[in-house]
Amino acid sequence: MIDKVSVNGRITGALEASVSPLDRGFLYGDSVYETLRTYAGRPFRLEPHLDRLRRSAAALGIEPGRAPVDIARNVLDTIAAGRGAAGVEWAIRVILTRGTGALGYDPGACGPPTLVVHVRPMPEIPPSWYREGVDVAIVPVTRNAPAALDPAIKSSNLLNNYLAWEAGRRRGVYEAILLNAAGRIAEGASSNLFVVREGRLATPGLDTGILAGITRAAVLEAARAAGIAADETDLMPAALTGAEEAFLTSTLKGVLPIRRCDGWPIREGRPGPVTRRLIEAYAALVQAETNSGAAPG
Repeated sequence: MIDKVSVNGRITGALEASVSPLDRGFLYGDSVYETLRTYAGRPFRLEPHLDRLRRSAAALGIEPGRAPVDIARNVLDTIAAGRGAAGVEWAIRVILTRGTGALGYDPGACGPPTLVVHVRPMPEIPPSWYREGVDVAIVPVTRNAPAALDPAIKSSNLLNNYLAWEAGRRRGVYEAILLNAAGRIAEGASSNLFVVREGRLATPGLDTGILAGITRAAVLEAARAAGIAADETDLMPAALTGAEEAFLTSTLKGVLPIRRCDGWPIREGRPGPVTRRLIEAYAALVQAETNSGAAPG
């Protein structure tokens, strides 16, 4: 195992790292997180991710400035600790909890915040999936309502996502697609969703109750720069099953085509021209920002 984990600035192997059993992130999911990845060893869109981490923390009343170490510096230091593994690209998870305290909901005696940075080799996604697409299914697990848990808070409480993922696993698909309480498409268990209809790109609007994904925003940016019309709007399930093209986006997936939904092919069951253009446009955006010189995979 070549994972590196920093807990409040102390970098060790993953098996040596630990947090207190009284940490509120462990006890109550009272924490926020971000997932990043590297290209050519450099983190992509580090500041937008950390800005969102700070906003999520502020929404919970967690003060990032009270963390024992600087968050951005600690991310870079933890990545550097793994650089002895030649040619490895890294997936990075940054977790900020309210810290330790007595049992009970009252956070008054908690703190300072606990900062955990986990750096691990990028999970492999076969190149064939980008060429051919993956399968998804619309699952019966409903996306948390914004009034219950604001999706703008990237909380470590991921039970809703896990239950959706498990429902998708039982169906033998790569990704589970959740609807909101009104029956509209929300997002994947670990991704945002896009469809192409009549040559136009569409993705659920933020008012559907979804996370404002960093990669989602990057794809919208790339699409508009390429002259591809893009809408953020309500989408019913038929918009996916009857789409000309569809794809998932996330930090670790990039732009990943969908070939089938609920066992039925999306149009011809292979990535279409808009999806292929956006895979290329997103790769160019990544290369421009990281000088990686290689397409993301």
